[in-house]
Amino acid sequence: MATQAGYVGRIGNMIHYRVGDKYYSRLAPRKYKQTKATKAKSSEFGMASTIGRLIRQSLDTVIFNPSDNKMQTDLVREIFEWLQVARNQPASNVTQPHLEGFNFSTENPQMPSRWKAKLEVSSAVSGQLQITIPSFVPKTSFIAPARTTNIVCKIASVVIDIKNKVEIGGATNKISYAMDKNKVDSQVIVQNLPMPKGSLLVTGMCLEFSIPQRQTLLPTKDKLFQPSQIIYAVYN
Repeated sequence: MATQAGYVGRIGNMIHYRVGDKYYSRLAPRKYKQTKATKAKSSEFGMASTIGRLIRQSLDTVIFNPSDNKMQTDLVREIFEWLQVARNQPASNVTQPHLEGFNFSTENPQMPSRWKAKLEVSSAVSGQLQITIPSFVPKTSFIAPARTTNIVCKIASVVIDIKNKVEIGGATNKISYAMDKNKVDSQVIVQNLPMPKGSLLVTGMCLEFSIPQRQTLLPTKDKLFQPSQIIYAVYN
């Protein structure tokens, strides 16, 4: 910054101004022209942010801490990287998202470390999501906190129109298991959802381990036992 006398205004790339009784000059800020590639990335980042917000809002019943900034940033980054490949492209093996296994509870163990049952999720039938839970024994299948008497499994799905960035469908299920040695029969959960071309289906799940406290059952606040993650994602 240089001092000068008497003139206030802009000449070329220099701005002349006055502060008190003194006059100064400085370079005008440079204007950067966005390239097509830069504009595209900016647009995709905005789209990723919107899609991430829709997922968090629609799956809030299976997310223990929706305001977790790290989780939000990680989710947007995953979606942004997917859009680099899938945007404006038809659904194929190449354009599928890699969201399965995404952990909504950033500091917590993954779901398999708390529930040994291997769920199978598929959407082979158009408009229908099928979740198969195999037969298991809760006492040996769940890795639970001491004194746990009940486990609630929550499942939520959302379908998002990618082009218009809006939710077009959703479904939720809740299953309760007693923490005992009685064998639970296998179960098939069906969610009827719209799955048009250009849509993204995301399914999330969480486990709530309930412990008796003052003659009532309350979910544990121990973050090590709050698994919450995406169990299925597909681009149609």
